Amino acid sequence: MIFRQFEPGDLDSIVDLEKRAFPIGPYTRPMLRKIFNTRGSFNVIAVEGGKVMGYVIALPLDDKSADVESIAVDPDLQRSGLGTTLLKLIEDGMRGHSFQYSVLEVRDRNDEAINFYRKHGYVAITHLPTYYTEVFRGSRGAFRMVKKLRD
Repeated sequence: MIFRQFEPGDLDSIVDLEKRAFPIGPYTRPMLRKIFNTRGSFNVIAVEGGKVMGYVIALPLDDKSADVESIAVDPDLQRSGLGTTLLKLIEDGMRGHSFQYSVLEVRDRNDEAINFYRKHGYVAITHLPTYYTEVFRGSRGAFRMVKKLRD
């Protein structure tokens, strides 16, 4: 597996990955193009055999915090450690950009993802009852979670 930065030719593969990883509410091609082209964004793409198997992208929120805008892993590779590797690499990138906090939002009924983030040091700080447009497991809500990156 190769870990590298996003290249424009990755977009088709990432759109496909989004649809497979997120059956409800995947980012659209225009949304992904916008996120990857947002000034200040940074990312890590996991590629194997010329195919994107996972990615993570972060956006600065302010001078102290960056938001994990999206992280996705091919469903066939979930629980393989790839998500952990991607999360650690983007957190290293945040530290390299001198951010003190990593912030993310996760669906409040997505227990698997919530447990994944908790395992990696994230703490829920607020509940956002109508954060998402689409309903997932009976809810549109999200938890905002934060991890301190430096002491």
